[in-house]
Amino acid sequence: MHLAVSAHARRAILLCVTAVALDAPAGAGAASVAYIDNGEAWVSSLDGTQKARLASPVVNSDGQTEKWLDIAQSDGGRIVAVRNVPGRISRFSWFKIWEPDGSSTVEGPLNAPSGWAVYVYPLGFDITADGKHLVYGFSNSSGCCPISFQTGIYARPATNSVLEPIHVSGQRYPSLFGGRIVAASGNTVSVQQAAAAPYGPDFDPWLDTSGTGLEQRRTDVAANGQLAAFELEQWNGGTQAVGKIGVLAIQGVDTSPSAPAAVDCYLPTTGVAHDVSLSMDAKHIAWDDDQGLKVAGTPTTSADPCVLPTAPVVISASAQHGAIGGAGLSGFLPAPPPAEAPPGGGGGGTTPGTPSGGTTPSGTTPSGTTPTPGSPAPGAAPVATLPARVTASALARGIVVTVKVGAPGTVRVTATVPARRLGRRGKPIVVATGSARATRAGTVKLRLRLNATARKRAARLKGARLTLRIVHGTRTTTRTITLR
Repeated sequence: MHLAVSAHARRAILLCVTAVALDAPAGAGAASVAYIDNGEAWVSSLDGTQKARLASPVVNSDGQTEKWLDIAQSDGGRIVAVRNVPGRISRFSWFKIWEPDGSSTVEGPLNAPSGWAVYVYPLGFDITADGKHLVYGFSNSSGCCPISFQTGIYARPATNSVLEPIHVSGQRYPSLFGGRIVAASGNTVSVQQAAAAPYGPDFDPWLDTSGTGLEQRRTDVAANGQLAAFELEQWNGGTQAVGKIGVLAIQGVDTSPSAPAAVDCYLPTTGVAHDVSLSMDAKHIAWDDDQGLKVAGTPTTSADPCVLPTAPVVISASAQHGAIGGAGLSGFLPAPPPAEAPPGGGGGGTTPGTPSGGTTPSGTTPSGTTPTPGSPAPGAAPVATLPARVTASALARGIVVTVKVGAPGTVRVTATVPARRLGRRGKPIVVATGSARATRAGTVKLRLRLNATARKRAARLKGARLTLRIVHGTRTTTRTITLR
């Protein structure tokens, strides 16, 4: 592979090194790869030996199954995934964020400005290195006639804000280098100017890939600025016939790559390849092809096809959208069972966490808390018990929901109804919330109560189908009831 260098003026190496230092955490390394597998969100160690499911598909208030469709991971380990009913207009998309410790408190609509008949996104999806902003490419079209089109990038904060995202025009298929957008404009890879990141329209052309004879799509750049990977495609009608991934040694994104480059090759893939992701230290690369999601060591020579220092590991044969980032696995794995006290009340040492020379009292965990009989196993999904009959008027005053959990942590319950119940259009509307903190495995009670918006329209809720989402850590349970 030989990528043609653009005419963009080369800047001093000192400027390049300074920019890399500002955009990427020094010495940052990869810890995991997040990915989508059969509509579920997962995270795995790079060698595939440890895996944790972040989320299963969600059944919405209309009885439709929303699958997880794309995922991204920041250098700091924040993971974001987007879900929707497959094939449904993208404006109904919903995103959720997981922190590196496995908790999740942020979710909201992955929205778009109004005015279009058909919305298609995300076409490229990423989260800034600090985890504070999201970018996603789009292709929207109007109704007839004539039909008009608009493509570009949306940028928005990684919060549950319902404000419309900012439209960044002239670029497509975004990824992020620190907080700066790397995108495609035709067969030119462009980089957002540092002062414009991440919402500004000012980009500099960086690399011309027209010499490959393929269409330029998404580009991923390692956080240390030493390696870039390019997704190159060719389509035959509506079918992708070619999908290649080029790997190129670089000197940051403010200097055009030197020729010849130390690394300049195509990955040895099987069939159509896409969704490339580089680790922050440029030592690992993930992609998916006809054999599934793979992770391997990165090439170090210009031999073409790339010579990989380690054989690719297939994380899952049905996975895609791999995103390498800084999250460790410990926050997402089920908590280990509590240690048991030595039989006979001592004689061989102490149980960790007990005073020296003593033993753990019979019937308690090492932390001194008493487990509740019938509690779910550690890491199990929460189990909710509601009153036999729930009415809108009772919910306005607040009802008690009992939730069984397998570990300490905050329990949150959110109730939604179809928007048309409240005379609106669009996504289901949150009408009631409640939360409580469990101090140990067992049961916790919380009060679920209508919010102000729903209390004003309580009469319209009679007979409504209420969807409850019970969230405890990374585990979620969904229940549907009918208000009487």
